[in-house]
Amino acid sequence: MIAKELGRFFWDVDPGSLDPSRHKTYIIERLLELGDETAVRWLFGTYHKKDIIAVLRASRSLSPKSRNFWRIRLDEPDHD
Repeated sequence: MIAKELGRFFWDVDPGSLDPSRHKTYIIERLLELGDETAVRWLFGTYHKKDIIAVLRASRSLSPKSRNFWRIRLDEPDHD
């Protein structure tokens, strides 16, 4: 289950039904795209950096602006 305060980022689903391991890609994408400081802190406290980078590399849902921000922030070169 995700933290209750993060429910507002998942308006299109029942946040209580989200399983952090089963819905890992969806949760990481959504929080990288829309998350605030609290959400990002939870994200990096919940998932390993390598998992976040794997989603960053493979995601087709992240906007170019968010993708570039996180590539710089995570010191991850562009693999496209």
